[in-house]
Amino acid sequence: MAKVALCACPDYNPDNVASAVDRAVTLCGGMERFVRPGQRVLLKPNMLSAAPLERRVTTDPAVVRAVGKLVLKAGGRIIIGDSPAIDKVSRISRVNGIKEVAVELGADLIEFCRPTLVKTPRGSIYHALELEETVLNADVVINLPKLKTHCMMLLTMGVKNLFGAVVGPRKSQWHMHAGTDRIMFADLLLDICRTLKPALTILDGVWGMQGRGPNNGTPCHLGFLAASRDPLAMDLAIAPLLGVHPASFPLYNAAVRRGLARSDGSGTQMVGDDPSQIFPKDFQLPVLESVMPMPGFLSGLIRRHLTSRPVQDPDLCRDCGKCAAVCPPESLRFVAAHRAVIDHLTCIRCYCCQEVCPADAIHFKTGALVGIVERLRAVMPY
Repeated sequence: MAKVALCACPDYNPDNVASAVDRAVTLCGGMERFVRPGQRVLLKPNMLSAAPLERRVTTDPAVVRAVGKLVLKAGGRIIIGDSPAIDKVSRISRVNGIKEVAVELGADLIEFCRPTLVKTPRGSIYHALELEETVLNADVVINLPKLKTHCMMLLTMGVKNLFGAVVGPRKSQWHMHAGTDRIMFADLLLDICRTLKPALTILDGVWGMQGRGPNNGTPCHLGFLAASRDPLAMDLAIAPLLGVHPASFPLYNAAVRRGLARSDGSGTQMVGDDPSQIFPKDFQLPVLESVMPMPGFLSGLIRRHLTSRPVQDPDLCRDCGKCAAVCPPESLRFVAAHRAVIDHLTCIRCYCCQEVCPADAIHFKTGALVGIVERLRAVMPY
C-alpha cells in the first residue's frame, strides 16, 4: 500500500518548513532510507519561469533548502536541475532564490541540456524516450513539485513535474505528438515517471496556484507539504481533496486504464495531519475542453471549429515573443507591435502559449461544443 504523508505548514518560515519537511520524510521512512553517504542526489524543483516568488509559479526555495539539508545530513551530494520551457535556469534561480540556496548547500545548479535515449519499463506506451542524462545517471532522484492547476492537464503535481526531464525544444515536439489528446499526454507523463523512478516526491502545497495555471493562475494558500515514495499515488490522493472528480482528471483516467491505479481509490494510506483541517472548500479549477469520442476524420474538424481557441489580448502583451517561440506547430506569429496572429486551422490547442506568457495575454475563447457541454454539466450530475 502506497503511503502519502500530509503535514500542515502555515508559511515559508524556514523553521516551519524544516519541521514539516522533516516530519513528512520521517513518515515515509526517513531520509536515510533513500540516501546513502556519497550518493549523487538530484533535486528536481518546478522552475517553469522567472516569476517572482509571490506569484507561486515555482517551488519555493525554503522547501529546496529544507530537503537539501536532510540530504546533506544523510551524506548525499546534491545537484539541483530543471529544463524550463523558455527561461534559463540561471535567470529563474536568481529571481526565485534557488541559486542562493544552491550556494548555501554547496550544490551544483544545472540546466538540463543532454538528452539521452533510454528504454522505458515493460508495459509502457512509449518504448523509448529521450530524457536528461543527469537525471538518468543520478543515484537518487528527489522530485520537488509545486501544486498548481494546469489548463491542459487540470493539475500539475508529482507526475507532471517530471516532464522537466524532457530537454528544452523536445517539449514542443512532444506537445505536437501527444499534446492534442489529454490521455495520450498523461500516458507520456506516466512513462516518464516510471522510467525515472524518483525515490521520493515532496509536494510544495504551502502556497499553490488555482485558476488559469500553471503560470498565470491566482496564488492560493493551502498550508501543507506532502511526501510519498509514489508520485502517482500522491497525485491521485491529493486531487479529490481539492474538489477534483476523478473522471475529470486525465492522469487518473490514464492510470486506471493501464492498471496503475485502482478505480475505487483504494491502495493508498494517508498519514499525518487531517486533510479536512487543511484543504479549502472553494479551490478554483481550470475549465478544460470536453472532448467526446468521434471518428478520426471528424476529430480535427471538431477541434478546429468547435473547441476553445487561443486569442491574444494586445493591451496586455509585452512583445516578449515567448508564445511564438514555444508554439509547436508554429501557428502563432507577430505581425506588429503587441499584435499576434494565430492560425486556428493549424493550432493544436496544446496551451503552450498560455502557459509561458508572463503577462497573461493569451486567453481562450470558448467554442460552441464546450459551451454546450458546460451547460449540460450545470444541470446534470456526474
